[in-house]
Amino acid sequence: MLVQAGPQQAATWRNDRGMHGVLPELIFRADHSWLVSTLRDDGWSCLGAPAGLVDSFLRHPNLQARPVTLGQEATPPGQQAF
Repeated sequence: MLVQAGPQQAATWRNDRGMHGVLPELIFRADHSWLVSTLRDDGWSCLGAPAGLVDSFLRHPNLQARPVTLGQEATPPGQQAF
């Protein structure tokens, strides 16, 4: 299912449904310039975006972010991919 919504609507979709997060599993801009993926089985999110946006996530003091290149294993250290 594909739904167009803003951040306020998206944040309400999963609060009470027993899922691990409150956001949809896949979020992207209408122009497809970036993508955030958080699969329900995983305890992490992936961001695909232009270098400047990725760099801002890497520098953010409250995020545990690390860069991953194409072809590199994206599973965080200590986690298991299913």
